[in-house]
Amino acid sequence: MPFMFKKFDLLAPIVENICLGGKYYRIRVEAPQIAKIARPGQFCMIRPQYSGESLLRRPFSIAAVRDGELLEFAYTAIGVGTRLISQSLPGQHLLCLGPLGNSFPVVEGSRALVVGGGIGIAPFPFFNRVLNQHRIFPNTYYGARSAEELIYIEELNQLSHILKIATDNGSAGHHGFVTQLLEKDLDESPSDSVIYACGPGPMMRVVKSIAERYGVPAYLSMEETMGCGVGICIGCPIPGVTPDGQTTYYLCCKDGPIFPSTVVMI
Repeated sequence: MPFMFKKFDLLAPIVENICLGGKYYRIRVEAPQIAKIARPGQFCMIRPQYSGESLLRRPFSIAAVRDGELLEFAYTAIGVGTRLISQSLPGQHLLCLGPLGNSFPVVEGSRALVVGGGIGIAPFPFFNRVLNQHRIFPNTYYGARSAEELIYIEELNQLSHILKIATDNGSAGHHGFVTQLLEKDLDESPSDSVIYACGPGPMMRVVKSIAERYGVPAYLSMEETMGCGVGICIGCPIPGVTPDGQTTYYLCCKDGPIFPSTVVMI
């Protein structure tokens, strides 16, 4: 299921780079060529301009397009590359290749159930805004370790029919897993629902299981370490099945990152 679209490889000036709290950051870059064609769920491969040839670019979900020309990414500064990005200043540049990958499908007339865990919430400010343009106002379920790690709360609240929060330590919203909130709502009304999810592996496995149990379609945005982002290095395989039931491997970057839950084995 490869998706081949136009993409750009450019030096993008940084216009903002701020800490949202703890290890969470938001960076905005000027990249109108990419911003004009980007779709929700797609990603860019980025790294600081001066970071050494040994540092590979890393995939960042596009969190928003602002003013038609700014790309926004949310990220956690936990590795060498992301710590360098967190130290980048406005006026400096990022090497930015994108937009890459496929996008979340908008299913007209559906009840959209959006599930984000941790930094997996990143694609949903963009996606929820596009859903709103189709007059779809999703139920958004957002899980984090604690209240301090919740980001985009005000924007997600504005772009959702309802925003439900779960935290591991109970410091905000439901004390427990975000998938428990999803399951409770599907118990009450599974009809016409479509699930869209992005987050850590254990959460995605539970979402896939819930989708199968309730018989609702689900689209999973998979997170994998990528070397190139365009299917050359073959470094991001995901086990799956073909439509006729044969086992196979998909490339997260080239075939995804978004897959129907029925075709991936997680």
